[in-house]
Amino acid sequence: MSERINNLFTRIYKRYDFMNHLFSLGTDKLWRRRAEILVLSDPGCAEIIDIGAGTGDLSIGIALRAVKDKRKVRIEAVDMNEEMMSLGKSKAAAKKISSIRFAKGDALNLQYVDDSFDTMVSSFVLRNLDDFNRFAAEAGRVIRPGGRIILLDMAVPDGPSKHLFTAYFRIMRLIGRLVDKEAYDWLTSSVAAYDKHNAASILEKNGFTNVSVDTVFPGVAFIIKGVRQ
Repeated sequence: MSERINNLFTRIYKRYDFMNHLFSLGTDKLWRRRAEILVLSDPGCAEIIDIGAGTGDLSIGIALRAVKDKRKVRIEAVDMNEEMMSLGKSKAAAKKISSIRFAKGDALNLQYVDDSFDTMVSSFVLRNLDDFNRFAAEAGRVIRPGGRIILLDMAVPDGPSKHLFTAYFRIMRLIGRLVDKEAYDWLTSSVAAYDKHNAASILEKNGFTNVSVDTVFPGVAFIIKGVRQ
């Protein structure tokens, strides 16, 4: 993530969660729930890294689901933006979650030894990465052989419905401009421009197998899954 994009998040961090729920009509919670279930579907998953954890919703959701399932997990919640993480820390503390460690870090230069994690997960981060090839290489380095990558994000849907969502993104941009014009121009335009199938192809080139792109209702969200060789 460039310093310019990082600064955009600093400007909107207090409103970030609210705007996400507003723009998605609350379905972003369902999307994260889908990712949480996928993460914990592997009974051997104990060490998890959440890239671009931001305000902590995905990490917190995984941690709470693990408690419910009587699973012991440890989550490294990594983000470059300290203001976003400060909200995540507060939310985790309010829920008395001790299995999450928030750490400042760069997704393109992770400060962890090889084969550190069973699963890498992220939500709404891919569009903010400056070099997805480098990210994929780092993911392949820190995920153990046989471990998984699970990436949740947004893009224009495939098929005829893409025209409907293109119009919807324009409305989102107009509303977002009331909060921060530059930030929400970037966030909406990055959704419109993102190529999820190219991202899946890059993961394959960096040693991931069984890579798939699954559409999540109502079509604007997707999850890329893969297994590290």
